[in-house]
Amino acid sequence: MHPDLSQVIPLLKRDVSATLGESYDRLIEDTGADIRELDIADGGEKLVNDVQQYFHDTLVDPTWPACPRHARHPLWYRGGSWWCVQDGVAVASLGQLTQAK
Repeated sequence: MHPDLSQVIPLLKRDVSATLGESYDRLIEDTGADIRELDIADGGEKLVNDVQQYFHDTLVDPTWPACPRHARHPLWYRGGSWWCVQDGVAVASLGQLTQAK
């Protein structure tokens, strides 16, 4: 079962805050409000993907969140976790990212 939008918002805020800073809470809230209006089955996954795409498209961080295993590509979100698609492994649950050292 996928977490719903109300569960995903605080976890995504935690990941973004830990990796990029706290200045993106409003972006996450506004994107979540837009997705609520769509009334789609997996709004939580759409939220994470839309926010990640925003960071990539606007060059805030084109590899956000960076894979800690390789540092040259982003992790991708699915099923409640961030995945390294190169190795096919879950690296962290949503809300558990930490700042790269």
